[in-house]
Amino acid sequence: MLLICLLFCYNLFSQNYKISKDSVSKIISESFILSTNGSHEDALKLQNYALKWANINNNDSIRGRAYHAMGVVYNFMKDSKKAKELYAMSAMFLIKANYKSYMVMHHNNLGTLYCLEKDTINAKLQFELARHIAIENNLTFNAFWPSYNLAEVNYNNGNYKKAKPLFEYVVRTFQPNTRQHPRMRVSSYNYLAKIYYKTKNHKKALEYLKIADSLGKDILNYTELIETEKLKYKIHKNNSAITKANTALLKQVNYLKKNIEINKKQSESNFKLKQKLLKNEKKLELTSKISNERKAALKTNKRYTYIALFLLLITVVTSFLLYRSNKSRLRLNKNLTTKNNELIIAKEKTEQASKIKENFFSTISHELRTPLYAVNGITDILIEQKPKENQKDYLNTLKSSGEYLLALINNVLLINKFDSNKIELNEIEFNLREMINDIRRTLNYLEKENNNTIHLDIDPSIPKLLKGDSLKLSQVIINLLSNALKFTNNGNIILFVKKINTDSENINLEISIKDDGIGISKEVQAKVFDDFFQESMQLDRNYEGTGLGLAIVKRLLHAMGSEIKVSSIQGKGTVFYFNINLKKEVINTVVMDNTQQVDFSKLIDKSILVVDDNSINQMITKRILLSKKAKVTVIDNGFDAIEEVKNNYFDAVLMDIHMPKMDGYEATKNIRKFNPTIPILALTAIQINNNKEHILNCGMNDIIVKPFVLENFFNVLNKFLNVEKISA
Repeated sequence: MLLICLLFCYNLFSQNYKISKDSVSKIISESFILSTNGSHEDALKLQNYALKWANINNNDSIRGRAYHAMGVVYNFMKDSKKAKELYAMSAMFLIKANYKSYMVMHHNNLGTLYCLEKDTINAKLQFELARHIAIENNLTFNAFWPSYNLAEVNYNNGNYKKAKPLFEYVVRTFQPNTRQHPRMRVSSYNYLAKIYYKTKNHKKALEYLKIADSLGKDILNYTELIETEKLKYKIHKNNSAITKANTALLKQVNYLKKNIEINKKQSESNFKLKQKLLKNEKKLELTSKISNERKAALKTNKRYTYIALFLLLITVVTSFLLYRSNKSRLRLNKNLTTKNNELIIAKEKTEQASKIKENFFSTISHELRTPLYAVNGITDILIEQKPKENQKDYLNTLKSSGEYLLALINNVLLINKFDSNKIELNEIEFNLREMINDIRRTLNYLEKENNNTIHLDIDPSIPKLLKGDSLKLSQVIINLLSNALKFTNNGNIILFVKKINTDSENINLEISIKDDGIGISKEVQAKVFDDFFQESMQLDRNYEGTGLGLAIVKRLLHAMGSEIKVSSIQGKGTVFYFNINLKKEVINTVVMDNTQQVDFSKLIDKSILVVDDNSINQMITKRILLSKKAKVTVIDNGFDAIEEVKNNYFDAVLMDIHMPKMDGYEATKNIRKFNPTIPILALTAIQINNNKEHILNCGMNDIIVKPFVLENFFNVLNKFLNVEKISA
């Protein structure tokens, strides 16, 4: 009846998600009962309904509970890999919802899974974490289960000293007539008796066995009563109390018989019920089948007579035609097979070549960025050491050249991504004004190089928070501003952002970049967006560049559903402009203003762990941090980084990705097992577009790409150093 009711509820709810949170909680609770009784598929249906409800209503606590319940089902189904994946999803949402009592259950059940896998180290770690959360939050009722499990693990490992107080805690905090199982209370008294027996305190052991005997009889748990009498037999035998030992032995036999009788009756009852259900089901299926077959036979008899005559005629005609066409068909099939094999081989070669090309660009990106990080990093360090004026000019030139080379590398890689048809939009919430101010700071070196001034004119009615692909939009604006700064000397560049129209969810903006530089002649305006085209080739002047910037702008805007346009008068200036559709975001948090200068005081005495296998990179990163009075520890591999975080306190970790022995992904995953709160930032030279999701999913908080602009580096680092530490 329970199963029928639940399936009815499920079918009803599948049509409607407008029910209360309490009702969904009951559905999850009922799914546990189904999974315990072996109805795993029905349990998963209810849990999937709960998960859909949580997604529609954006409820993290229900999400966490639903994923946790699914993990329990897959644990019952012996699929530990899937169970662990679902437990990990559960933990993420339970932490977001700050659902402490369910976090206790999560870690306890995960520990039970590790016990089934004979992984006692991780099992013990999960039980300890569950008990710590329960006790720290005064959840005495919830601490019952992890305390018992942790005590049992310690006992099985021979650590009786740690097991004893935990079993005492279980019997002390047991609450009758609740979900706390009385069998665990009886078992705890038996374990305590065993511990005193092993420590030769037979008197105390017998006291606990007397309590276990009384409680076991109350709940008729013959399994625990057998354990009680087994230990009594050992104690009396050791004390040469033969009569008492024989009595204990007889009780063991008596309890064993009763246990067998109960199991036998239960098995017989279940078997009879299953046989009866199976018999009724077969009868119903047979009756239905016979009825349907009779109806079908009556309808089809007449049809078959006419169809048979018609098919006979067709067979005679088609046999003759097939005979004539058979030879030509075989010849055609042979030719098609040959051509198909050739096409498959050509396709495989093309895919292999594309993969080789992609791997090459990924590798060359990392190999170019790594030494470039050294060049830019050392240059920044030297500039901060107050060099002479003539030396400062050389260093600024070197820094400008390094940043130009980095922009060139990024453009080449981006063009390759377009050629591979791998451009994807990634819509996120972002602050438009912050993004534009960050771009302006990034291009400060180029602004000063030609003695130009960038002006910003942003419509104040534009919302602070928008949603769209901020990375690609910033690439468009950077390329357009860089182009204007390059072809303008002693001039002004104005960035206009104007609201065109808006509704409740979307906003349409016009973004334009105006300069008073050399301008573009009419005959070449249509060509400026071609790959590698440079108008400077048409002029008797030397403007450095690759001719990729505007080509990238055109392709990026096309991917975002927009189009770049240009208006120019040669000798007077140029305006590039485009329209972009973005989504509005409701501001529900306080947004920090990042336009202010970097507050280096936040770095003073902060402990930073730098994990990088490249000695030059280590030196540069360390010098940059030490210059701001931070405390720096340097490690060259993932294994040692894990041990450092285990044994020492750090305010943040700067983690490289590609390292020997253990890479940054695995190191971060291992750290997150015992420290989920420490900020871990990827400090890497790899391509971010292809790896961002992998980096964030493994547990890292943010990404800093080498080489970096110092202000951006400190802004990202300060963002996490400024967060108050969450108590574990």
